Amino acid sequence: MPSLFRHVCRYTLLAAQLLPLSVLAQFAPPPLDDGPWVLPTFEQERVRITAVARGIDNPYGMIFVPDTQTPANPVGDILVTERRTGLVRLIRDGSLQPAPVGDLKAAFALQQLFDINAHPDFADNGQLYFTWIKEGINPDDPDGLWLTTAVARGRWNGSQVVDLEEVFEADAWAAHPGGASTRGMFLPDGTFIFGVSHRIEREAPQSLGSHIGKVLRIKADGTAPADNPFYAVEGALPEIFSWGNRSVMDFTLHPETGEIWELENGPQGGDEVNILKPGANYGWPLATFGRDYDGSRFNDRPWIEGTELPEVFWVPSITVAGMTFYTGDAFPKWQNNLFVTSMLQGRINGTGHLERIAFNENGEQRRESMFKELGQRLRYVVQGPDDLLYLLTDHVDGVLLKVEPGQPDDELQALQRQALTDAGIDAPEIFSSSDCMVCHRVDTRVVGPSFQEIAARYDATDTVITELVASIIEGGEGNWGDVPMTSHPDLSEDTAREMVLQILTLD
Repeated sequence: MPSLFRHVCRYTLLAAQLLPLSVLAQFAPPPLDDGPWVLPTFEQERVRITAVARGIDNPYGMIFVPDTQTPANPVGDILVTERRTGLVRLIRDGSLQPAPVGDLKAAFALQQLFDINAHPDFADNGQLYFTWIKEGINPDDPDGLWLTTAVARGRWNGSQVVDLEEVFEADAWAAHPGGASTRGMFLPDGTFIFGVSHRIEREAPQSLGSHIGKVLRIKADGTAPADNPFYAVEGALPEIFSWGNRSVMDFTLHPETGEIWELENGPQGGDEVNILKPGANYGWPLATFGRDYDGSRFNDRPWIEGTELPEVFWVPSITVAGMTFYTGDAFPKWQNNLFVTSMLQGRINGTGHLERIAFNENGEQRRESMFKELGQRLRYVVQGPDDLLYLLTDHVDGVLLKVEPGQPDDELQALQRQALTDAGIDAPEIFSSSDCMVCHRVDTRVVGPSFQEIAARYDATDTVITELVASIIEGGEGNWGDVPMTSHPDLSEDTAREMVLQILTLD
């Protein structure tokens, strides 16, 4: 990176962290109303989203506290980290408690607090692990920035985080805040992996002598496991698990293979999901599908020999932030799908959403962008003990959202029937009592085309009517829109034919 551009980036990013909230408001998502929100999806059909808790200052990580679930409160206590304040907040019985239950900024030289993880033996030791950005004294400029990534642990006593202590300090000191992010995850063997930012350094991510731009693996006490890939390699730091990583945003384990999947942000494009292999090089900044922020390419090719290709990537960038595989029973059609949160797409504010990615044995099959209607920067997604999905919004007034299966309620059905009647459809109960309105509206495109689009697309010939009736009952690929048409085998041919006739007579 040219020195001038590096200089501008450094102080632009620093200013973004230090500016008053009134200035930062231009980057904020629109406020959420009280909800609930009943939104269409493709395979799972309609879902219902409700706000569990509000008023969390830039929430970043969260855990469902083990062994606190009850029949009356199936998710139990929830602990949430606040990135800017360094506080840990408690949600108990569905309510955000007014007082913080932990303060890492008071315990450490903390610049930003990121993730929270429960130790595998939490039931016995109550230990929590935190990843955060540590401040130090710049050896070249005592008043300047000097930052690295650190890991701390504390103990949850049921009401407070106590006994805080630093476990690990990364050899990743840098004089600028760029790309600050870090997530952690305990592996089945009890070791802990976490990401260290690229820090806008061009050489360090490709150097085994630095922790910058790496995924690190340590034991619970902060020491390096002897089976790490570079443990005994001269000139390499023993904690390194993988290298050439940019801004690591999250980890998850594949529910069938047990592989470690890693999520990281690219620049303009090049957000990616990687399957981590010990000692593998993921290319940054030599190999990327993204461009620099001035629009220029980093290299002539997005891949070079000796680096790993991503399993999934995005161009343009969707500013990925959190990731999980869904394995519960509440959404049976989403089994083993990967969910990735987006904070904004293509550098455009108000475009955050949740992406669902379906795979088969060969790889990715399809993607669905959901919940764009909320217009929120979505920071994190996790499956709860109740098999529902939970989302954190990225905002100074952050919200914890719950996603559950939803069917149209009486009020919504009444509105749908009225809309159909107003459009001149004589049998609105046929449409509103089925799932047609999940994907279609009278005059607005949702998942599929509007009824008016369909009427304009087809002539009401016997052949066309027969084909469309078959599409409704049997489903089809793109017959009624840009996504596969859902099959409706329980719908009678007479009912499907009446639906087609009603739609095709619309103006």
